[in-house]
Amino acid sequence: MTSVLPSPVPKDLRQQLSKSLERFEEPELVFIHRVFLEAEKQRLWREIGEDAEKERLAGKWDNLPEVIQEVRAKLRAA
Repeated sequence: MTSVLPSPVPKDLRQQLSKSLERFEEPELVFIHRVFLEAEKQRLWREIGEDAEKERLAGKWDNLPEVIQEVRAKLRAA
């Protein structure tokens, strides 16, 4: 039988995390830091993706193939 932990209350979560971090040793903190970095990376990719999708739907990327061709032609000529 598995026990289900209650979900943390969002308003208390920062305080709970802060208290928990104080109890960890350095090696564990390094691991936790890596987990936080991964979560931040995923959040940023999601945000960038949402912004890019909005721009695509607004037509800002419609001429992208032409722009790429122009840049490639300039790079070959250089």
